[in-house]
Amino acid sequence: MKRRRRLSEIDRSNIVRERRDGVSVACLASRYGVSLKTIYNTLNHAEARQVANGSRSQVVGIRVSESDLRRFDAALSRRGLKHRSDAMRKLMLAAEGVFLPDDEMCDELRNLGAALNRVGNNVNQIARRLNEAKLRGERLPWSETSHRDIRTLAGLVFDMADQIQEMSRARRSALDLEIESVLSGLGETDDHGAG
Repeated sequence: MKRRRRLSEIDRSNIVRERRDGVSVACLASRYGVSLKTIYNTLNHAEARQVANGSRSQVVGIRVSESDLRRFDAALSRRGLKHRSDAMRKLMLAAEGVFLPDDEMCDELRNLGAALNRVGNNVNQIARRLNEAKLRGERLPWSETSHRDIRTLAGLVFDMADQIQEMSRARRSALDLEIESVLSGLGETDDHGAG
């Protein structure tokens, strides 16, 4: 006995769209390798689903690399989730909160940038004085203040690197918690077809 082809959600959506565009049921059955009855059932099911929930769903197609898809599937698996589509739907609904900028981090980065500019201006003045003295053939004007400013800049750069790394880790942890919260419970409540 010949095994029947199983339609994916994308196939079903395409069938509904193509039928709406005037493609015949016979042509659709041939194109997707299924019976006329399967096409009619697909169309009826889509119509009933739209009536039942009062909305029309949209299929969103995205292209990702194989490694990105494996990482996404692994993240779902770690949370006991089976269906990509449900996870993506939840993430999309939560996107407004997840993708908001972190105001505290932005303020901190502005402050770090301002401090770096202040010290950088001092270093530029030191470099200009050194270049001018060199061009005139004079002894290079290197003072304790110059040395202190250079050391301050170096310290600031290292401190800034540490602070940015810490802010990045904190933001990543916060996003992980938000995403975990969004995806929690999907594994237990969802029993329909794989995405």
